[in-house]
Amino acid sequence: MLTRRAFSRLVLVAFVCGLSLCYSERPVSAQEAEVDASDQGFAEKSSFKRLRGKVTFIHGDDLVTDVMPEIGVSAHSARQTQREKVAGLSAVMVTASGNQYESTMDPKDVAIFERAIKDVERSRRIPTTVGTDPTLSIPEINADAITEVVIGTDQRVQVTNTVAAPYWHIGRIAIGCTGTLITPKHVLTAGHCVSNGAGSWYSSLNFTVAQNGSYQPWGTKSWTRAITTTAWHMNANSNYDYALIVLSAAPHGGNSGWGVYTGGTHTITGYPGDKAFGTMWTASGAVSTSGSYRLCYTIDTAGGQSGSGIANGGGASVRGIHTTGSSTQNCGTRLTSTVYNTLQNWIAANP
Repeated sequence: MLTRRAFSRLVLVAFVCGLSLCYSERPVSAQEAEVDASDQGFAEKSSFKRLRGKVTFIHGDDLVTDVMPEIGVSAHSARQTQREKVAGLSAVMVTASGNQYESTMDPKDVAIFERAIKDVERSRRIPTTVGTDPTLSIPEINADAITEVVIGTDQRVQVTNTVAAPYWHIGRIAIGCTGTLITPKHVLTAGHCVSNGAGSWYSSLNFTVAQNGSYQPWGTKSWTRAITTTAWHMNANSNYDYALIVLSAAPHGGNSGWGVYTGGTHTITGYPGDKAFGTMWTASGAVSTSGSYRLCYTIDTAGGQSGSGIANGGGASVRGIHTTGSSTQNCGTRLTSTVYNTLQNWIAANP
């Protein structure tokens, strides 16, 4: 078991360097430990451990286009059970070839981890990753795909130039969701965009950045791995509804800024299913916290915008992930210090 001082130091280093936290391992037989050649290096050095067998994917494009209802209630971290906390701090990953891995937090280390996070928060340092512009040349705009539309009382406005900041880091996921590049090849999205919350994975996770109707300025990149929390993957817990998709290559070399939520006006931009296919729409408004894990707002969204970043700075820095909607409010996963650190660990383990 780690001491509080050692674990606090590990968390602080993870914030700066993106190092992996120590997770307990689940042993597998020698036969099951055989992995595809493309996964061999990963299996040898990662804290994620291979599970037995291959997954059975749910195949098909545009399967996650309906509005996702809120499941359960927004909770305060103090009211979460030990089992819920362990599931929220543990992760499950799948490769495009169907291999599945898990990284499980030792229950004995949960309290130490929480105290270490509080130590970081008391330092008043706001963990933030700065965005970068694309390094590939910006393609010419396809004029046939850019009309600006505001319909009735709908507050969303179509993005007419998707290859301009901050929109050039936002893209459409083939399953029917939205995602944001938070590194040149890592896409932040909702957990329910990669997993159905009942232990099964979706296979259509290829990513088209800055899509504008039929116009795909940097093309579509295939996915290699998808990661979400055990709490979402196995129990559909909305408090832990977030995921990371690892791409086979960087679409254009740039990425959005992202960091811990601090309040204020935010923007949600994505690919709503009630608009013309593949068109990007955006709207802004006030956002407030709901419990320890959620953000809620009356910013207009629709199915297809699941996974969109809840971004401040005019959309430049992601501070949450849009996940659910209702007739009275829409909500998303809050980027807390814990979520930020978890994502940094996933990125470090899956470069």
